[in-house]
Amino acid sequence: MSTNHTIMTSPYRTIMLIDDDLINNLLNRQFLTFTMPQATITSFQNAAVVIDYIKNGKIVQPDLILLDINMPEMDGWEFVHQLEAIGRTSDIIILSSSIHADDIHIAQTKDSIKGYIHKPLTEEKIEQHIILQQFSLLGLD
Repeated sequence: MSTNHTIMTSPYRTIMLIDDDLINNLLNRQFLTFTMPQATITSFQNAAVVIDYIKNGKIVQPDLILLDINMPEMDGWEFVHQLEAIGRTSDIIILSSSIHADDIHIAQTKDSIKGYIHKPLTEEKIEQHIILQQFSLLGLD
């Protein structure tokens, strides 16, 4: 994190974090909230719960989802499939520690997936991918 922290304006009003790691969610949520105070940030540890909530109108579908791939019960790829199956769309950026070429390839095949960020989330990655929307599916930005 840089010492000269700048508040940035995001084109996204609502951002959802989905990661089974509670600490990652807490840190990323705080970092996003501090960087983009005008955005509403929510976080969930269970992708299946999010699908259920969206299906049943219990939560507003976000403009952007930062999605981990490797999660128990429902992984990130199944989440994307289920979201498409119920006819819902949000921009999705994969936020994962995976550097596996197959994961990057799968991300490239999905229209809703706009980028692939290798953890950890940083101010520079927020600026590039979320603020400036310089999406990249070529690898681990």
